Amino acid sequence: MRYSRYIKEILILVIMILFSLTIVDNFRSVKELKISLEQTKENLYQTNQVISAMQKEMYESSFAFSQNGE
Repeated sequence: MRYSRYIKEILILVIMILFSLTIVDNFRSVKELKISLEQTKENLYQTNQVISAMQKEMYESSFAFSQNGE
């Protein structure tokens, strides 16, 4: 009877340790995802800036062409 109680307590302790490790791993994963999200936002912003500059250049060149072509 005593041994079954000890085994039960040891099992509960092992389960709690495993859950704790899982929680720590999940926190690490969330932190990595946040970093990845920030990098993706920065890449998207830089891409938007490049596209904006290209559109401006295309507009200015076509506007200049239409003025000179007339």
